[in-house]
Amino acid sequence: MEQLETRKFLGLDFGRTSLQFSVYDEGVHETHEESFPVAEDEGSFIENGLTALLRYMQVQKLHWDDYSNVVMTMEEPTDENRDLLSSLLPKEFKERHDIHIITRQRAFVEYVFHQEKMMWDRNTLLFDYTGDTLNCVLIDQLRRSRKKGYRAEIKTIDLAEEGIFRDAPDRDQLFSKMIRQFLAKNSASIIYLTGDGFEGNWMKKTLTCMCAGRRVFMGQNLYANGSCLLGLGTVNMMREGMILCEGPDMVYHTVGVITSEGGKANYVPITTIGKEWYNTRGSMDIIMDKSQRVEFFYHNTVENEIEVASCELEDIPKRPPKTTRLRLTVEFSSPTEGTILIEDMGFGQMFPGTHKITMFPFGLIS
Repeated sequence: MEQLETRKFLGLDFGRTSLQFSVYDEGVHETHEESFPVAEDEGSFIENGLTALLRYMQVQKLHWDDYSNVVMTMEEPTDENRDLLSSLLPKEFKERHDIHIITRQRAFVEYVFHQEKMMWDRNTLLFDYTGDTLNCVLIDQLRRSRKKGYRAEIKTIDLAEEGIFRDAPDRDQLFSKMIRQFLAKNSASIIYLTGDGFEGNWMKKTLTCMCAGRRVFMGQNLYANGSCLLGLGTVNMMREGMILCEGPDMVYHTVGVITSEGGKANYVPITTIGKEWYNTRGSMDIIMDKSQRVEFFYHNTVENEIEVASCELEDIPKRPPKTTRLRLTVEFSSPTEGTILIEDMGFGQMFPGTHKITMFPFGLIS
């Protein structure tokens, strides 16, 4: 019997010293991982990583259409680095896939919440030891009720400032002391370790400290694994705004409107939290009453504050109540700024839309 083809999802992580390659096979529920060293002598790490990837795909006779979805992350997803990667991706890729780049923080969050519930229904911590820096992502529960909420917060420790150096004989002792102090303030039941700093056999006291009453996992493909699992779809809690990611690229406001159902006013968000500003976009249609004005509500989920802004619609013809449909599209240009596009869709053949677009810029509570 001929074996049925199943969907495969590719995740790529562009690091300064290596490219991580992960493929999730939906049919067998397994992830295949590869790692390629990246030359540091010439060119950018993105260019060198992509060269290594394309060489590997050529040797293995892999093609972009082998994958249902491709998600990428990188060490520093700046505007320049994202634009560079977008410009370098081959034509064959762009004909088959959208360019989807996320932060490593988001990739880790996606990895955690794509695991079985017992693996994320508690505080989870990532330690990324790269160079002389320890980057930490703590996922803790904001609400422990039936409808739970989670926050993923980034913390960075400069190891040089702590007097911890890779070649120092007291590295293990000082590192374990620092970890003990950190865990006393940031409790976690599960710890993930990644980064070249954890390689070697230097951790004795450190592992003893971390493993005390906790489960500890180590792997270099965490970000690539999270990226490929995102191809299956964002977890429900992310879509419902129940996972708050705090970071320099992350959006933690929702933009929405007030609608009425059965005479009761309800806040309906157009966008959700938990994603990078360059991946945050939303659209919805509303029916206008007598007013020629739209009120937008900006909800700061960190401070639980709401700001209201009104937009007067001057170019839309006056029609009877409930015969004007507007399409609202929200796009971000930074974590706290963006534009709302308001398009006049009219109302059927009796009240045809002009399709004129009003641009309404916004700045959110910081």
